[in-house]
Amino acid sequence: MPAIYDEIGKTYTVTRAADPRISNRLIELLNLPKCSSIADIGAGSGNYSLKLAESGFSVTAIEPSQTMRKQSRSHHNLRWHAGMAEGLPFPDKHFDGVTMILCLHHLNNWKKGLAEALRVVGDGPIIIFGFDVDYKADFWLFHYFPDFLQIDQDWSVDLPGIKDYVINTLSARLELFSFPLPKDLIDHFLAAGWARPEIYLEEKYRNGISSFPKLDNAALNRGLNMLQKDLQSNAWHEKYGHLLKHETHDRGYLFMKIQR
Repeated sequence: MPAIYDEIGKTYTVTRAADPRISNRLIELLNLPKCSSIADIGAGSGNYSLKLAESGFSVTAIEPSQTMRKQSRSHHNLRWHAGMAEGLPFPDKHFDGVTMILCLHHLNNWKKGLAEALRVVGDGPIIIFGFDVDYKADFWLFHYFPDFLQIDQDWSVDLPGIKDYVINTLSARLELFSFPLPKDLIDHFLAAGWARPEIYLEEKYRNGISSFPKLDNAALNRGLNMLQKDLQSNAWHEKYGHLLKHETHDRGYLFMKIQR
């Protein structure tokens, strides 16, 4: 995880911001009083860590990439720790809650990361924002970049595997909450541009999406050329323009709540 973001994360905050609808849902699912201690594991540049801190929580942001940590903004309720999810240097039951935002698929060992999160939170909630890798396989973007299908399958954690591990190995409860993506998301992760195809043609947006650097140059350029051509010829709108009638679109993103 730290290596890829040390390379691609230098301009991360240009296109990745805490979307208020994600932040609000995160706080709602935590369901903890203000001043509670929160560990934000895999915090990245700290966009959501900061929102939690601004909401009155005492936040410890944990992030291995120095490049990402350097882009953080300070707050009196926010402290930073350079560490890995798989080996948290905190005692048992140290935090009241844990958050993990779009980071589970970046962990070197996601099972150990979840076990560590549960250890440091005790009976408190773990709120994860992620995606069902099988659900989003029909996303129109994959027509232009079909290698994303294999990249996601190789890199991401499947939902049945998470369920089995949480329930049968960690002996914890797991609740799932779907999050259809608004068309005006300001956190530009992979599927955030479902209604704004033109953003994928801009390098600044691609630089904030960790899947793009995994493409070889030929696949990247081929997909960009196809997308640009379809936008110019109106072919994209003929195929996918019906999506623009909706304010949200379910692309398999979801919140997971784990708790003993």
